[in-house]
Amino acid sequence: MKRRRLGPSYVKLFTAYVVSNVGNGVLLAALPLLAASITRDPLTISGLTAAAGIPWLVVGPLSGTIVDRFDRRRTMVVTEFGRGAIVALGAAYVLAGGGSIWVLYALLILIGIGETLFDPSGLAMVPTMVAPSQLDQANSQLFGSQVLAQRFVGPPLGGWLFALAVWAPLAADTLSFLISAVVVMMLPKGTRAQGSEAPDVGLWSGMMEGVRWVWRDPVLRVFMYGTGALHFSTAAGTSVLVLIAQDRFQLTGFGYGLSLGGLALGYFWGFVIAPSAVRRLPRAKVCVGSVMGAAAGFLLVAASGTAWVAGLGLIVVGLSASQFDLVAISYRQAGVPDRLRGRVMAGFLFVAHGAIPLGAMLGGLVATWAGVTYSYVAAALSIAIVAPLLWPVLKDAELDPERLSGPDAGP
Repeated sequence: MKRRRLGPSYVKLFTAYVVSNVGNGVLLAALPLLAASITRDPLTISGLTAAAGIPWLVVGPLSGTIVDRFDRRRTMVVTEFGRGAIVALGAAYVLAGGGSIWVLYALLILIGIGETLFDPSGLAMVPTMVAPSQLDQANSQLFGSQVLAQRFVGPPLGGWLFALAVWAPLAADTLSFLISAVVVMMLPKGTRAQGSEAPDVGLWSGMMEGVRWVWRDPVLRVFMYGTGALHFSTAAGTSVLVLIAQDRFQLTGFGYGLSLGGLALGYFWGFVIAPSAVRRLPRAKVCVGSVMGAAAGFLLVAASGTAWVAGLGLIVVGLSASQFDLVAISYRQAGVPDRLRGRVMAGFLFVAHGAIPLGAMLGGLVATWAGVTYSYVAAALSIAIVAPLLWPVLKDAELDPERLSGPDAGP
C-alpha cells in the first residue's frame, strides 16, 4: 500500500519536535558534566534525574486539563519561548561564573514543567493534521525521531559544546527552543479542543473527567497497565546496567555508553518497523507479543555471558516496547474525543514517567539483596505479568485507528 504524504502541518510539528528534542539531548549530556564540575558527590549529581522527573509527578496530572482548555498551538509556542528564556538565564548564570547545583535543579524542574505542556499538546494535535490511516506512520516518525535526536544526536553535540565552553550547551538549547517556537507559530490557528468544558470548571475537576474516561474504557485501562509496566521494568534494568557492564563484562565508560545505545537503537528501529508490523499482524497480537518480547530481552541480559549478547537483549527490549507504544498511542489519538485528548495523553505520560523512579528503586533493591542478575529477572517478570491482562481485553477490541476515528479526525 502506497503511503500518503503527511501534509505541511504535520511536517512543521515534526520539525519543531526534532529541533526541541535535539536541544533536550544536548542537556542530557551537558548538565551531568556541568554538575560534576561543581560537585563530586554522587547523590547530589543523581539528584538531576530526580529533578527532571518532579514536574511529571507534581504538575503532569493537571497539565492535560490546561492543554484541553486553551489553544494547543499557542500553548506550545508560549511553552517553547518560556523554556528558551529560562535556559538563556541559565547560560548567562554559568557564563558569569555561577556554580550552584540548586540552580541546575531549578533549571531542570522549570524545563520539565514546560515539557508537561508541550508534549501532550503536540500529541493531541496529530490526529487533526493527518488522516486516521496515517496515524501509525505519523507516530512512528515522531517518536523515532525523538529517540534519534535525544539519544544519538543531542548527547554527542552536548559533550562537544561543553568541551568548547561550559555555557555553550545551554546557549544551544536556548536556540533550539526558540526555533521550535517559531516553527510551531507557522501552524494553522484554531487548534483548541472542540467541546472543552466551561472555563469555570476547575483544573482538578477537569483532570478527574479524564481519569474517569480512561478507567471506564477497558482498552485504555489495560494500555495504561502496559505503559506503566514497560517503563517500570526498563528503569529496573537500566538503573543497574552500569554494574553489570563493569563487574561482569569489564566494560569501560565507552562500552557502557554503547550498551545504553543498544536500548535506544532498539527503540528507534522498533518505531521504524512498527507501522509495517501492525499492517501485517493483528494489533492485539503485536501488543501481547511485544510485552513478552521485552521480557525475553531482559532474561537474555540476565543470562548473558558476553557484552554483545546483553546488548542484543537490550535491543530486543527497545524493539518490542516501541511497537506496543505505537499501537497504544494511535488508539488514544483515534479513540478519545478531542476535548479530552490532552488529558488522556498527559495521564499516560504521567504514568510512564512516574513508573521510572519506582522501577529504578526496585532494580537497586533487588541487586542489593540478590545480585544484579536478578534485577533483570525481576524486570522480566514485571512486564510478563501484564500479558494475561492484555489479551482478554484486546483480542476482540477494535484497535485500528482508521475504524475508530470520529468526526473530529484529521483530513
